[in-house]
Amino acid sequence: MTRSASGRGTVAGGLLAALVAGLLALAPATTASAHDYLVDSTPKAGSVQTQPLDSVTLTFNDIILDLKGNGSGALMQVTGPDARHYETGCATVLDRVLSVPVSLGAGGKYLVTWQIVSADGHTVSSSIEFTYRPPAGTVASAGNAVGPPCGQLETAAPGASTGSGTGGGSTAQTSDLGIVLGIAIGIVVLALAGVLIVVLTARRRPRGE
Repeated sequence: MTRSASGRGTVAGGLLAALVAGLLALAPATTASAHDYLVDSTPKAGSVQTQPLDSVTLTFNDIILDLKGNGSGALMQVTGPDARHYETGCATVLDRVLSVPVSLGAGGKYLVTWQIVSADGHTVSSSIEFTYRPPAGTVASAGNAVGPPCGQLETAAPGASTGSGTGGGSTAQTSDLGIVLGIAIGIVVLALAGVLIVVLTARRRPRGE
């Protein structure tokens, strides 16, 4: 009986170790999938803007890494229905917020394309659209064919992402992999915990049962 109890204790200990090892193995994968994603913007994605703007602002779920160390470690472009650029300077980073100064042109659909370095160190890029309907008499900016010299930006279709990341909100795919991995971890934990409970229950049962 002592030998049997000892054996069961060894099995229980082994299962507990397996549980811990499984969690440690899966946790990095979940963390690695958690790229920054867009949670808000001004103007909002798909909205109709009826007043002139002096900036476009994007807010993310986590901090944006500023690898240059001067607030210019990310890129954003704002192009109009004529494909001209309407950003009047380079984008700046402050914690979770990316913003760029703009002077919009004629009414129509505008594309905001951005590229950041996520808090996990991966480059993430995507885009959103909004429609501009200025009040009568508003002076339209002429825009620029190439935009300010702020760096090379990978273009992306609205709501899509390139490079190592995906977006959120209109680019809400970012956390999908993390959710799936979280569910998988939960299943593994429950399965191992169930087996552990069975083993411990059997160990405590009187010999005559």
